Amino acid sequence: MKYFLSFFSLFFLIGCNGGDHYIPNPVDQMIKTMKKDVAFTIILDDMDVKDDDFLHKYSIVKEDKAGSITTSITDFILVDYNFFKQNENNLGMQIAAKDSTGKITKAAIPAGFDRYIGNSKYGSWNQSGGQSFWVFYGQYAMLRSVFGLGYHPAYYNMHRGYYYGGYYGSSRSYYGNGPNNYGTKSAAVRKGKPNFFSRKARNTNWKKSTSRNSSSRRSGRGGGFGFGK
Repeated sequence: MKYFLSFFSLFFLIGCNGGDHYIPNPVDQMIKTMKKDVAFTIILDDMDVKDDDFLHKYSIVKEDKAGSITTSITDFILVDYNFFKQNENNLGMQIAAKDSTGKITKAAIPAGFDRYIGNSKYGSWNQSGGQSFWVFYGQYAMLRSVFGLGYHPAYYNMHRGYYYGGYYGSSRSYYGNGPNNYGTKSAAVRKGKPNFFSRKARNTNWKKSTSRNSSSRRSGRGGGFGFGK
């Protein structure tokens, strides 16, 4: 079975060592492809396991020189076992981004916390029930869905914890002020992505495939990165 990006060409090469498949890191491939974009954000939107194949789906936010923002979502893409395992806790999280200075960061953080949320160009903080949460202006309303804010509002105290806690601009992952405010284990993602959890529960191959020794899995040698607690 072949998995591919709808707008990126990824090549799966066959290695010489024991017939192992070389699986390029798709996030690294996308970063190379989007090098001319002023800014971008890559979010882990979905995961799946089919037989011995490990799959990711990504949401992409891109910004051009004129400041126009476009969003898109990939098909399921074949990923390396180790990369899959390293990101099991990062569903709904931003896992890579480039800012307008050209700096690329690879850290698992709540989507949009580094560039869009808290930036008065794109929205403002609103009060309700004693809490401040982020609301995008109308022309940027599509980011609400892409960043998953429909099932987990971006609260001011969480953003403050990220910005002033030494996470902003670093390679440190941030899951909120508590251990599971964001990511796969959060109540918000469980509520917002029920199809993922029901699919995973039905998939008897998931636990068996992901518990095998990593040395027996197909490997993406070199250039990889991953995030996790």
